[in-house]
Amino acid sequence: MRFLAAAALGALASALVETHDVFAPRRAGDGFVLDRMAAAGCGELPWNAYRLPEPLKSIWFQPGHVLARWPRRDGEPLPRPRALFGAKACDLKAVACLDRVLRDHEFKEPAWCAARASTLIVAGDCTDCAESCFCTMLGDLPYPTSLFDLCLSPTAGGFLVETGSDRGERLVADHAGLFAAVPPEAVALRDRARAELTARVKRQNERFPVRDPFEKSVAKHERTRIWAELAATCVECNACNLVCPTCHCFLLHDVPTPTGAVRLSLWDSCFSAGHARMAGGLTPRLQLTERFRNHYQHKFVTFPRTWGVTACSGCGRCIEACMGRIDKRECLHKLETRWLPSEVAQEID
Repeated sequence: MRFLAAAALGALASALVETHDVFAPRRAGDGFVLDRMAAAGCGELPWNAYRLPEPLKSIWFQPGHVLARWPRRDGEPLPRPRALFGAKACDLKAVACLDRVLRDHEFKEPAWCAARASTLIVAGDCTDCAESCFCTMLGDLPYPTSLFDLCLSPTAGGFLVETGSDRGERLVADHAGLFAAVPPEAVALRDRARAELTARVKRQNERFPVRDPFEKSVAKHERTRIWAELAATCVECNACNLVCPTCHCFLLHDVPTPTGAVRLSLWDSCFSAGHARMAGGLTPRLQLTERFRNHYQHKFVTFPRTWGVTACSGCGRCIEACMGRIDKRECLHKLETRWLPSEVAQEID
């Protein structure tokens, strides 16, 4: 573990600009957005106290990108390596979810695999939380424990730096002049700050107590009518899926060009009426309530049973983006508590 002065963080990012496409938080009004650093010497990097508004999946899984081209082009330059600053624990959990689908099995998504392999991740502890954050309800923590190359933990005058990979070790060694020995008591202060923020996130979600695993709470409502109530204000805007860091549905679209054609991969949403449409125009989820139920079934039942992890990171972006003011925490709480034996016969279709 090493120490990085606050001013040296900008110097580290500026040094990486020479060899990487560097993405880092940038102030925008009262908040932050993820932006690409245009050049070295941009000064100090701002510290995002909690996750950014946009999902970081767009760094590797772009909203629209070319999968194939006809006629094929040979000799195109390879993209530069990337460096990502500002990732939080919920973002890294989402990356782990997408790795399972797009990388860690026989059928790999080449663009995702190549982009992931060439991206340096500089993550950081959360030092604050949004009202919508609920990572602790999923048993997670507001600070990274894995899947980073470097993890920065704010402390007096700078950051404690923990390496999480050989690439992170090489980065520290290559820029050894920016790092210093860990100050006395710095680790204890970091651990205290982590514990205090974890307790704070738990307190702000006390009105949504969790007793049963979400998989059990959602699965038991597979055939009940509660979904119409939960989806009553949904306007099918797809915002929740587009800002979700774990959603990965896509559609393929062929576009003619003056010299041939390209096949595009575009983000899709399971809330769209045409998402599950099959040949002949039939769809197994014609009604909004069925698509709403599928959203929860996939994230909290099907995905963990298939891949071993819940497809929700508790980042709360969906809560902030929802035009219908639907709070996923409230929905999950109702799914757990609204189940009385006397209601079973009336609720089941």
